[in-house]
Amino acid sequence: MWRLDLEEPRRSLAVKELFAGGDEQRIAIENGYRDLAVAAGIRAPANLRTVDGCYLAEVAGAVVRVSTWVDGSEPRPDESGAPEWLGRTLATLHTLGHPVDHSGPTSTDPPIPDPGIWLELAEQGPAAGRPWASALARAAPALSGLGAAVQPADANRMVVSHHDVQPSNVLVETGEFVLLDWDGVGPIDPGRELASRLYTWHVHENRLDKDAARRTLRAYRAAGGHAVIGEAEAYGGIPDALAYLKGQAQASLDTSLPAAMREHSTRETSELLADPPQPEIFQAIVELGRTM
Repeated sequence: MWRLDLEEPRRSLAVKELFAGGDEQRIAIENGYRDLAVAAGIRAPANLRTVDGCYLAEVAGAVVRVSTWVDGSEPRPDESGAPEWLGRTLATLHTLGHPVDHSGPTSTDPPIPDPGIWLELAEQGPAAGRPWASALARAAPALSGLGAAVQPADANRMVVSHHDVQPSNVLVETGEFVLLDWDGVGPIDPGRELASRLYTWHVHENRLDKDAARRTLRAYRAAGGHAVIGEAEAYGGIPDALAYLKGQAQASLDTSLPAAMREHSTRETSELLADPPQPEIFQAIVELGRTM
């Protein structure tokens, strides 16, 4: 992500480089959903088009897209109003009424990694000097168990939603929350998204902040959210989490990538393995869901 400062008129833009390219039609769908959300009260950067009316442009061999710049900071774990904002935002996203395309995939969840991939990556790590190798070997059984706990999503309960409402995709600008990175817009079970966001926002040092989670659930219900959280929904964020860990470990080992990207992925992998998902926290989320 780059910041582009313009002189006339004086303003700043966000330029996002897409390493895997992009799809104009996909971005148009994403932007239509984003516009519905903004009309419903959610703050988000505006996507800008080129002079040719496209969202994507090629600059010096790189594919980029441009949006307005948000000059804010990532919310802290104790950010005032964050639990309530999260609940209201998820409820709004889940009730926008955007039609689900049942002719396509029933979910945008990535596939669960094969259990053997964890030990395979761990075995490659020492030769490449990767510090996360031993931690991944120790975590492999637990990661495989988490993958096995995931149940298929119910196609009849799908709504279109953001998919990635986590703190790293939110900025607080002049006291207001701004939701970024709408690239993952697609169908999801609302209960799975709600449960996974309770984990990403309210779990710190392997402990669930139950008070903050309850505040999010109360705000969600008060704003008209209709999701339910049971055993199946509680593990709804696992496919994304496992796919991300796998992708970062693979990138850390990929010598065809620039050194800076490999080192970034090395740090990400180490941090993820230092604080892996805990089954007991998922069970606590199930218990909270029963009180909704």
